[in-house]
Amino acid sequence: MALVWLAWHGFGLAVKPTLGQNSTMSNESHIIIRKTHPPGRLHQLWVQREALLALTYRQIRGRFAKPAIGLAWLILQPALQALVFSLFFGLLVRVPSDGTPYPAMVFTGVALWYLVQHSAAEGANAFISAAALLRQTPMPRLYPVIASTLSATMDTSIALLIAILAGLLFGTQPGWPILTAPLFVFIAMIASFGLSAILAALCGVWRDVRQLVPLGLQMLMFASPVIYPASLIPSAWQSLYALNPFSGIITALRWSLLGAPAPDPLHLAISLTSALVLGASGFWLFLTLEGRAADEL
Repeated sequence: MALVWLAWHGFGLAVKPTLGQNSTMSNESHIIIRKTHPPGRLHQLWVQREALLALTYRQIRGRFAKPAIGLAWLILQPALQALVFSLFFGLLVRVPSDGTPYPAMVFTGVALWYLVQHSAAEGANAFISAAALLRQTPMPRLYPVIASTLSATMDTSIALLIAILAGLLFGTQPGWPILTAPLFVFIAMIASFGLSAILAALCGVWRDVRQLVPLGLQMLMFASPVIYPASLIPSAWQSLYALNPFSGIITALRWSLLGAPAPDPLHLAISLTSALVLGASGFWLFLTLEGRAADEL
């Protein structure tokens, strides 16, 4: 039964008996090695989209089982982080903010970083947290990764709305660039999905990699302009810094939501391209390693 199950999903080995002329089974068996990329796998991602929506809804409902508490925590979590960063880096260290109120600036960065951190952390545990579901259903194994990214995107969108209100309280004036904010959130979702898919694939095959994820995310946060503006980076390093997709996205969001200085077009283009490359790379790596990860379930 295990071999039939693996053959059904396109991974592993299947035993195919050789039939004689009288339709009797011979003593010889042929081992058929299934392709790494079986046909129809991408098509199933679209065909079973209702399962993806149901899984995403289940994740959102799990956090909002009690709507009042869930919404309050969704607002308090980035607000408390922004408050701590504002006290230490805004008042004590006096990190510059490019003319934007520091609390509003850091709130925007923290709100977007929730998308990155949540989707990456959930992706690293995708094959463990959804092991029972993946074993018992023919659902595409990429769905838990996509669902965690979609649910985190909804939470981030709500937090960014709070960031706009916080900016207005501090006297910011967004103007017409606010219309571009959904585009930057969408690009951030693609980059976060790519990072989540990479971690899901690596942690699914090599479980010990999960121990490095919290440290890696913390390092990535400080390498991104979450608590400081990108203008602090020396001009000679700006192009290299723009290879971090979240550097340009966070800077662009502050421009669109808070009226901060506009990002450099070249550096923004580099960051957006890096985000698309990260998303495509994560998708490819997951499809390459998901068979090996499934063997560990």
